[in-house]
Amino acid sequence: MPTLLHRFLLELGFALLEYQGGGSFVLLTEPPGWFKELWGAPESTEAKIHLAGKSPFLENFLQDAESSWKSPQPAEVQSDMWIEKSLAGREVPLQATALHLDGKRILALRSPDKHYREHSQLLQTARNSALVHEELLREIQKKEILLHCIVHDLSQPLSAMRAAFECLSAESVNEKVKGFADLGKLASEQQESMIVGILQAFSADLHTSLEGARDANVSPDLLACATAAMTTLSPAFEVKRVRLSFVPNLDGQADWHVAGEETRLRRVFMNLLENALRYTPAGAAVKVGLEQGGGICTAYVDDQGPGLPEDMRPAEIFALLSKGKEGGGKAGLGLYFCRITIERWGGSIGCASLLETGSRFWFHLPKAALAADSVPSPERALSPQPGRKTAAAQRLAMKILFADDQEDIRTLTTHQLERSGHKVLTVTNGKEALKAAQGEMFDVLLLDEEMPAMTGVQVAHAIREKEAASGGHAFLVAVTGNNTVQDRDRLLAAGFDAVVGKPFRMEALNNLFRGMETLRNSSAGAIEQDAPVDTDPILVLSQRVNGDKQLMKQMINTFLHDLPGRLASLRKAVQRKDAPELATQAHALKGTLSIFGAPQAHARAQELQDLGRSGDLRRAGQVHDLLKEEIANLEENLRGYAQQASGAPRSKGAKPQRPAGNRHKR
Repeated sequence: MPTLLHRFLLELGFALLEYQGGGSFVLLTEPPGWFKELWGAPESTEAKIHLAGKSPFLENFLQDAESSWKSPQPAEVQSDMWIEKSLAGREVPLQATALHLDGKRILALRSPDKHYREHSQLLQTARNSALVHEELLREIQKKEILLHCIVHDLSQPLSAMRAAFECLSAESVNEKVKGFADLGKLASEQQESMIVGILQAFSADLHTSLEGARDANVSPDLLACATAAMTTLSPAFEVKRVRLSFVPNLDGQADWHVAGEETRLRRVFMNLLENALRYTPAGAAVKVGLEQGGGICTAYVDDQGPGLPEDMRPAEIFALLSKGKEGGGKAGLGLYFCRITIERWGGSIGCASLLETGSRFWFHLPKAALAADSVPSPERALSPQPGRKTAAAQRLAMKILFADDQEDIRTLTTHQLERSGHKVLTVTNGKEALKAAQGEMFDVLLLDEEMPAMTGVQVAHAIREKEAASGGHAFLVAVTGNNTVQDRDRLLAAGFDAVVGKPFRMEALNNLFRGMETLRNSSAGAIEQDAPVDTDPILVLSQRVNGDKQLMKQMINTFLHDLPGRLASLRKAVQRKDAPELATQAHALKGTLSIFGAPQAHARAQELQDLGRSGDLRRAGQVHDLLKEEIANLEENLRGYAQQASGAPRSKGAKPQRPAGNRHKR
């Protein structure tokens, strides 16, 4: 090939290779810099390079390329862009094209680095603009909800007045009384119209006043607000003969101050209690409960009504003017107001049907931040002190370091922690975790057991060695997919204070945070693994992310995108009889599968991991084939949901899924 053409291809970042079979190639041109950075330079131009063994993505792409090369009429096959990481950690974008030229099977590889960087810059700019736009929409929404709620609260009594005047006019009374009734009706209509007009004109000023009032009172007492709302509504409960009370054993002496504003918080309780009264039959009971732990206060209202409507998800119940599609509910603003208000204060809100009958409406709010001089240092906070609460119970949020090499696990866990009000720093390997722990102070360190660079156990050893010389005690939690008693004992012996199985719901972590003192002074740190009862992967994932559709779609797309590479690495380990690599790949896949429940696939991955660790690979091929079948079923289910969520037609026979539970209408 002429020298000028060589230089031309080199300048454009192309590497031309001829396929030799078995995943091997020989170079036809001088390798560009990115090629050497990723895979090194061959010893000679005739030397074979086993690219399939260096890149799982290429190994999968070669299956399509070989089909084309063997075809009577070969056609060009082009891959999507993918990313390879060099030994130095640099991300290199690549794109492959398979051609059949002069009887030769040609693979053209190119790194469109400049285009990729420009595209990334464009996406980042667009993302920043979208964030600014979303912030603007949130500010507009705050004003809209204030306007809607005030109109709602003031127009309701006016509507009742108008209805009363209409009833009075219909009675057998003299013309003078009818005239008075008509006059009152007209005045109430005019008053309602004036209220709407004034609020529309001055909504911005009213919003500013609300913000000022909120800033002036940022720590209302949750128990006091609940008591005030219950006192106000007690006559209505008595009329309907519904018992209203707090749950037994509520701690009335605890500190129940939370972030928020007192007047609006009382209104939240009022709306939830009114909603419970509306659906609770005479002779039944409504109970109010309060709990706290991990820097978070939780309030809930339990009723004995028919449960949540089966035609609505919990998130839809809190939507603006929401009501059940099959009737039986009341469209309004009360629950929408509750959601907007609680989320503005950094909390979260939700609802669920109870096991036997009724439903629970709950919300979380961060505990109010105390003065800095009243908060003990992290080292002292982990040791019990008479008369003082721990830092975890005093702070607005716990500061948590979470280390895990799997993106989907990081995404899910960070989402769960941040929804509960915690501040989270995530890292992708053990070295980054150790560096972060040495540079900052964290309340809790969640360390994945198996990570690249350094394992979670190695990080724990390094931290404990430093503490032995300098003092202090970091609270270390092992996050693992190995959930036997032997695994728990091994990790506790390695220096961890507690062990949790992944993935987990926030209840498990909140229980752990509440018991930090006990666990630190005990050798029985329990493994708490989230084992969903439901086997439908969509329902399991929805439960884990509290129905967040956007996060569900993101996690499903990430799983489907990474799945071919994971399976290729697993297959390669089985074929090469590489026991350590098989255990590593099976463990990583097992952690991802557990996010979706997938008990059968999870069990097969566990079996492969155990075979890899034992070194006995005689059944590895058989178990691998069974795992592929289970994953194919899971993949089909997830792709069907992804298509449905994006508006694409569902596959034939697909049916919409509904969460299990109480099916009665509200």
